[in-house]
Amino acid sequence: MRILAIETSCDETAIAIAEFTGPKAVPRISVLSNIVSSQIAVHRKFGGVVPNLARREHEKNLTFILERAFKEARFSNFKFQITNHKQIPNSKIKKIEKILEREPELFERFKKHILPLKKPGIDAIAVTYGPGLAPALWVGVNFARALAVLWDKPLIPVNHMAGHFYSPLLQVEPRISNFQFSISKQIKNSKLQIQNVSFPTLGLLVSGGHTELVYAKKHGKWKIIGETRDDAAGEAFDKVARILGLPYPGGPAISAIAEMKLKVKNEKLKITLPRPMIATNDFDFSFSGLKTAVLYLARDLGKKRTKKLRPSIAKEFQNAVVDVLVKKTIRAAKALKVKTVLLGGGVAANHELRKRLETNLKKELPNIKYLIPDTRMAGDNALMIAIAAHFTGKKKAWNKVHADANLRLSR
Repeated sequence: MRILAIETSCDETAIAIAEFTGPKAVPRISVLSNIVSSQIAVHRKFGGVVPNLARREHEKNLTFILERAFKEARFSNFKFQITNHKQIPNSKIKKIEKILEREPELFERFKKHILPLKKPGIDAIAVTYGPGLAPALWVGVNFARALAVLWDKPLIPVNHMAGHFYSPLLQVEPRISNFQFSISKQIKNSKLQIQNVSFPTLGLLVSGGHTELVYAKKHGKWKIIGETRDDAAGEAFDKVARILGLPYPGGPAISAIAEMKLKVKNEKLKITLPRPMIATNDFDFSFSGLKTAVLYLARDLGKKRTKKLRPSIAKEFQNAVVDVLVKKTIRAAKALKVKTVLLGGGVAANHELRKRLETNLKKELPNIKYLIPDTRMAGDNALMIAIAAHFTGKKKAWNKVHADANLRLSR
């Protein structure tokens, strides 16, 4: 099965084309193309993602990225500018115009760049339909709906968090991504084996918008057993980075400065931050109080001392977050007697979290299988959406798919 996948839940515009062959449980996957266009530079000056600005960037970039994905895939039956779009029924074009009525710029680009293309050799179109930023989600969903109408293909709506759940299953040689169309250069045209998962499985999904412990008895049957009660871990990283005067996104910035081995002269203060909810009997999280503790610490220290102690504060903050995440995950894995632990989401790229979770699992639960994503697969991308579509997706008509910003993984 060949899947075209689209991801626009936040500030990455991503498209991938992947072909799945062999057994459904452990397929071979040929990655024909996988492109991620980051908006980090666009949002950095605002210190975070601006939803309507993200929507505008998706609207501007989707057709260009799709063309590039097709060029990389090199379909044998695909050539540019060979279809006379005047032969496309006017009723179909009107339907597409109606679908894209709230994205007029995208419709104009669609007419110019997509209508002339010959129908590609794909079997289905997978698209993230939630959770995420509503304006951003709708651009991707409507683009997918328009493609489905144009090419008479079924849609597969995919939960964004399901994508993060399945991202560790694609085991590839680690390389660092520079976030600008780089994933495609490093993974495209690869034939890879999907890792087998032994159920029951526990997934720790940690991103800018979510921090969840997800229990799965089998593919597509999830239950959220714990989640943040306020800020997500990734959100806390961004906010603390802002307090410390570090750039957006905060996760990589804090991780980098936390690893600096600096000795601060004439400074005897030992930085100690709380570990919120680490001793509670449930599997929930809370990071808002930790963020506030850093805010008060910076206020009491003053700008000059805060800057001087920034590496120490960043390291203690990162340790506090990792301590809680690891402790709760180990506790849940023991209680539920799982066979596999997965780590997914943007924060899964954090070296300290990856290392500490592995170390503690080996020590306390040595027989458990531990899967983590390649660092390029930790952030938002469309390849993980294609993988989730393969395992759990159900084909639907274009008019049955709608964005849901508050979608949950449990079902």
